[in-house]
Amino acid sequence: MNNTAFSFPPMPAGADKKIIRPSKSFNKQVYRSIGAIFLFLITYLVLLVAAVAIAIAFVYLGIGIVSGLSSFMGLIAGAAFIGAAFILVFFVIKFLFKSNPTDHSDMMEVTEEEQPHLFNFIRQLTTESGAPFPKKIFISADVNAGVFYDSSFWSMFFPVKKNLKIGLGLVNSVNISEFKAVMAHEFGHFSQRSMKFGSYVYNLNRVIYNMLYDNEGYGKLINGFARIHNIFRAIAWINIKIIEGMQFILRKIYVIVNKTYLALSREMEFHADATAAYVSGSNQMISSLKRIEIGQLCYSGLLNYWNRKFGDNQRSGNFYPQQLEMIRHFANQHNIQVDDTCLPIITDELQVNSTSQIIINDQWSSHPSNEDREAALKIINLDAPTVTQPAWLLFSNAGELQTQLTNDVYSTAKLNPDFSVINLDDFKADFYKAVNENSFNGLYKGYYDERTITSFDIDEAITESKNVKPVFDELFTDANCGLPKMIERMQQDMAILDTLISTRKDVKTFDYKGNKYKTAEAGFIRGLIDQERHEAVKQQETLDRNIFIYFYNACKTEQESEMLIAKYRKLLHYQADANQDYELYNKTMSVFSNVYNTMTVENINRTVNQVYRYERELKPRIEAVIADEETRSYMIDEEFQALDKYLLSKWIYYYEPKYDNAAIGIFNAGVSAYISAVSKRNFEIKKDLLNYQAGLQ
Repeated sequence: MNNTAFSFPPMPAGADKKIIRPSKSFNKQVYRSIGAIFLFLITYLVLLVAAVAIAIAFVYLGIGIVSGLSSFMGLIAGAAFIGAAFILVFFVIKFLFKSNPTDHSDMMEVTEEEQPHLFNFIRQLTTESGAPFPKKIFISADVNAGVFYDSSFWSMFFPVKKNLKIGLGLVNSVNISEFKAVMAHEFGHFSQRSMKFGSYVYNLNRVIYNMLYDNEGYGKLINGFARIHNIFRAIAWINIKIIEGMQFILRKIYVIVNKTYLALSREMEFHADATAAYVSGSNQMISSLKRIEIGQLCYSGLLNYWNRKFGDNQRSGNFYPQQLEMIRHFANQHNIQVDDTCLPIITDELQVNSTSQIIINDQWSSHPSNEDREAALKIINLDAPTVTQPAWLLFSNAGELQTQLTNDVYSTAKLNPDFSVINLDDFKADFYKAVNENSFNGLYKGYYDERTITSFDIDEAITESKNVKPVFDELFTDANCGLPKMIERMQQDMAILDTLISTRKDVKTFDYKGNKYKTAEAGFIRGLIDQERHEAVKQQETLDRNIFIYFYNACKTEQESEMLIAKYRKLLHYQADANQDYELYNKTMSVFSNVYNTMTVENINRTVNQVYRYERELKPRIEAVIADEETRSYMIDEEFQALDKYLLSKWIYYYEPKYDNAAIGIFNAGVSAYISAVSKRNFEIKKDLLNYQAGLQ
């Protein structure tokens, strides 16, 4: 790839530096941060003074005991009090010696000599954004970018140069203009002095966290102290109780400081986006958000694909052409046009994921939603021309980097020495073969994906077909094909509101369809959504019925009609059976999954006994399912073996004091084989019906 022929994306015309001034809401969070900092400092000083005072008292008491009791036991008691004094003070100041180095094992440093075009690009960008040039630049395999540094308590007072990390999965997902926007966003976190407050609150947050939860070293110290002698153990207990009292106070402060940090973090994200808009244009930042979201989905899907190939002793030779192919497939699936570089063309209407209409300003989230970020960027409304060239043009020897990072991902994987390295052509052949095997005819525009066909009276529909003449194009409109997703979204929205009603007492308001409501109104809004959902479900039921009528009318012979009817009856029958199977499976697994939690012996026995009760219904049902010839035709030998082994005996999952992991493995393999067989059978029967229907067109 010729990486010398690229254009540096221009800044938007009319960009005013006022855009990157901290907003009122940002300044508000800064003031709150200042308050949180002072609250912590006052609390900490009080605790420090108290700890030092108690430690001094311990030392005087220890010296007094040694002086007053000229015996070995007196010496032991005195030494215990003096040792406890030092341990107590150490607990209060131990965070001073704690650093948080970034794990570089998944990154590779690149130099200017190796990547001159990338460094020149970053240098020009830091000049435009007013940010310092990074100390080092690293590349990683994932779909991510970030600025990081090895932080400690002292980094609040001494300047620390930041490093830049660039994920090749991200580079693969954007053009040069969007890459500039993403990099400008990262540098925006450090281009303003007021951003320093974020670092202060972050580090104070870590100080409190260290004192509350990061106590492995302290725990070893106090345990070693307690093992010296019974007197040491008794005084260690006193020490622990004092520290527990300090931690009780710190937990209250932690909630305040943590909320302040998270709120400031959200404002910092908006500010960094404003910097990106100033330097590269709002349009570039908005499109990068959506392209990165698609890139992440496809990269995760690719990793899952190759995880499944471990059993076949196969691995990827280069992730990135394969990720790009999955991006192109994603665009094709969702009717999104692609540009000359195979990247999806971003429009205002494009929604990568089904978007909830319930919006909660979550005080426990460190990042605003992409929807909120996009809305803020649209208010800034700065557009810049787009350089559509791929971001790879900035990298020398891009193919070698891609291969090296792919190899790094596999460096910890346990593959046999004779593994196969799969190239792009072989990947595409296998990937699209699996897609074709596991998807329905594209004629239906995804209408039947991941759902059951509504059960209806076939004989009544046949009678109705004499008077009803549906039209194919009117049946499979975009609105109709979006019904299942809309129903799913409504169910998710209702679940969110259920959480607000029953659990989230900290949330005061929420937005629904652009209007703000009090949490007390959540029940009313839930009722509205449920009513809309019922109407959508009825519409889908009617649509499923009319689709049958359309294809029934499309049959040219009596034999075709009878075949269509038979296929529908068969599918509806097995769907009804499968609903019972899924319900039984979910009910059993919801109980069985508790064995992976830490429980008392009493609760373990209660859980296992409940599993045994479910098995009285589960095992006969499995026997009935695998006795069915239709189901058996979709099963493989390994599934038969797993089921036979599971059904062979009544397995005892817990022998006090430990679980029988072999028996648990047999349960999981057998039950998974059962539900897999049911799913595969129904999918293939449904696919056969839909393919037959398509052939009647």
